[in-house]
Amino acid sequence: MYKLDEKDIGILDLLKENAKYSMNKIARKTGIPLATVHHRIKKLEKDEIIKKYTINLNKEKLGRGMVAYILVNVVYPPGKHIDQSALLKKISKNDYVEDASILAGDTDIILKVRIPSIEELNKLLLQELRNTEGVGETKTLISLENIEKL
Repeated sequence: MYKLDEKDIGILDLLKENAKYSMNKIARKTGIPLATVHHRIKKLEKDEIIKKYTINLNKEKLGRGMVAYILVNVVYPPGKHIDQSALLKKISKNDYVEDASILAGDTDIILKVRIPSIEELNKLLLQELRNTEGVGETKTLISLENIEKL
C-alpha cells in the first residue's frame, strides 16, 4: 500500500478540486516549494496514484440529472454458462451506465445510471436490459438526492 504524507494529500486535494491548477498555483496554495510540488506530482504519476487528469461535467445541464441504481440478478438458462464479467462489460457499454460492479450477496450486479427521464429509464430496463441474455430479475432504486465526491 502506498503511503501518502501531508504534502501529497494537499497536492492531491488541490488537483481533485481543479486538475488545471498549475504547479506554481499548487505551490502557492500549499506553501510547498515549486520544485517539491513538481517532484511529488511526477512521483505520484509514475507510481500510478494519479492515473489520469479529467473533468467533472455538470450532468444536470447535459440532461443527465436523474440518478438510479439498478440491481440485476443473473439468470442461468439450463445448459448455458453465463460469464458475469462478460455480462457486466456488455451492459456497462450503455451510455447511461456511469458505474457497474459485480457484487457478493443476494444481488449479482449493481448499475449506477444517470439518465434524463423516467421514460428513458423505462426504455433502458425494458428494451435493453431485460432483452440481454443472462439478465434475470431487476430492481430499480431512484435516487432522490445525490452527492458526488471527487
